[in-house]
Amino acid sequence: PTTLLSIVDASVGVKNGVDYCCAVMDETYKNRIGSFYAPSSCLLDNSFIATQDARNVSNGFGEILKLALVRSPDLFELLEAHGSALVDSRFAATASVPSGVSDRIIELSIQIMLEELGPNLWEKTLERCVDYGKLKL
Repeated sequence: PTTLLSIVDASVGVKNGVDYCCAVMDETYKNRIGSFYAPSSCLLDNSFIATQDARNVSNGFGEILKLALVRSPDLFELLEAHGSALVDSRFAATASVPSGVSDRIIELSIQIMLEELGPNLWEKTLERCVDYGKLKL
């Protein structure tokens, strides 16, 4: 994963799928065509975030903010204190962002994702906190 969003979201999941629309039954099946395979490991290199444009960093920040809102007051406090500066610096340490803050935010986000996705890894239902804000078709 090379974007902030993929580091905190896609790196944790197992899906590489697309939605399937069945015209006969007028139903949509989320992520039913593709593969569901858990990797044995995933290399996360936060230095890639510095290469992203502001929109991609904001997209990832939005996912982290969602996790903070639905699951973690600690994560929310970190975002409240350092969020704007982190987005501006593309999650790099600066004079206004102490060293280790961006790593801690990413660690907390991944931990929450793992806790949420683990019991329902194959997405039998979309009733997890991490699905907050997603349309259920």
